[in-house]
Amino acid sequence: MRSLSKSNLPKGASIVVVDNSLQSEITGDISGAPPFTILHPEKNLGFGGGCNHGASQSGAPFILFLNPDIVFPEGCLDKLISIIESGDIPDHAGIIGAQLLNPDGTIQKNIARFPSFKHLFPRMLGLDRVFPKTFKPHYMKDLDYSQTQVVEQVPGAFFLVRRNAFKQLGGFDERFFLYFEDVDFSYRAHLAGWQTLYRADVSVQHTGGGTTQSIKRRRLYYSLRSRVLYVSKHFGRRKAYLIILGILFLEFPIRIIRSLFRISFQDLKNNFQALGLFLTNLPEIKKKT
Repeated sequence: MRSLSKSNLPKGASIVVVDNSLQSEITGDISGAPPFTILHPEKNLGFGGGCNHGASQSGAPFILFLNPDIVFPEGCLDKLISIIESGDIPDHAGIIGAQLLNPDGTIQKNIARFPSFKHLFPRMLGLDRVFPKTFKPHYMKDLDYSQTQVVEQVPGAFFLVRRNAFKQLGGFDERFFLYFEDVDFSYRAHLAGWQTLYRADVSVQHTGGGTTQSIKRRRLYYSLRSRVLYVSKHFGRRKAYLIILGILFLEFPIRIIRSLFRISFQDLKNNFQALGLFLTNLPEIKKKT
């Protein structure tokens, strides 16, 4: 929020913070920041649900969804607003992403391809890292990140959406509690005729990786859960069941072997605890497929 304090918001713009923490960690105004609204849902809505809740509080023609670890360089938001107001965004661009930078200034190469069913199993085995020319990796490392261009998917950490596209698609699918909600939204937008535009001329800092060890196991669990739901939604229930088998009998054994090879007992513990969560919640996951 503090990085927004040097930005001039246009008339009608608003900042909405959805505090999903049940402890209500955000309690008041932040000195120097523009006026904003804090929403405290009665339960943790997840990323997609929280975004939907926040978007419902405004009628602006564009909605910018942000991770809390995004930092705006001085003048960046003003530049983005001027791009929007100048009409420099094509009408068919429903989603716009920015160039994300690491704290050291290097570019994060995180423009992604839409997941295809045939590539999911090789990725479970890590074959996309060993043979990237044969098995396409999820992230496009060879893309020219210095050029503005139409892409398949930009990260949800900085996700600018045209309001009428958001309304047409019904917002984020809240079945994805965490992870894949932006993938699903981008894919549905693509099917509906909207394009995703990557703007290389707008750069923000994205810290990332700021989770504790206790969150890592839940993060892995939610990633696996959302992957199964995504496959069920877009490729069918039978293929989702195949993904479940692949996770249990291919991916987890590979993850455990890697942990042992690295002699990382914390990583091994996280994998086993994530597996426990996945098995415990498997009946609920199957119901949602």
